[in-house]
Amino acid sequence: MIERITDLVKKILINEKNIKLAVDMTAGNGNDSFFIIDELNPKKLVAFDIQKSAKENTESLLGPRDNFTFILDSHENIDSYIKEPIDLAIYNLGYLPNGDKSITTLSESTLLSLKKLLTLLRKGGKVCLSLYPGHDQGRIEAEKIETFIKSLPPKDYAILKLNFPNKGTSAPYIIIIEKKSRVI
Repeated sequence: MIERITDLVKKILINEKNIKLAVDMTAGNGNDSFFIIDELNPKKLVAFDIQKSAKENTESLLGPRDNFTFILDSHENIDSYIKEPIDLAIYNLGYLPNGDKSITTLSESTLLSLKKLLTLLRKGGKVCLSLYPGHDQGRIEAEKIETFIKSLPPKDYAILKLNFPNKGTSAPYIIIIEKKSRVI
């Protein structure tokens, strides 16, 4: 049984193959980075976060790896660091678990990073966003992301939203965006 949204993300992504470049847009404690690098085996993984504790936690969990780079900067600056096509990106929005809950992802920087990411995403590439509308900033962020993704052309992007309808409107949920390989 899947109880946590992060477990559902892993179940969805476990079959991704031939990943050249994966990006953890919100490294946090490094759990998503660890899953990507150990289970999906990308040629390269880049992780972003603005908090020094996130960098320390992620690097401690992963240990030294030739195919891993941590960038202590906002994900909104992705285009300053990455120029090549991205196969997979993951966002786990909100605040750092066991961290300062007053420091959260913000809708403005998340949307800017998502727009830049979609231009870097290769055809057939996927973006997985875990959203947490149970706190004020998370609710605002979720609303703005949903408004944005509704504007994406269906001929270019397949978008899926997964939630737990019996847990109420403040429960975490997932949005998956896939850049279509061919125009239909």
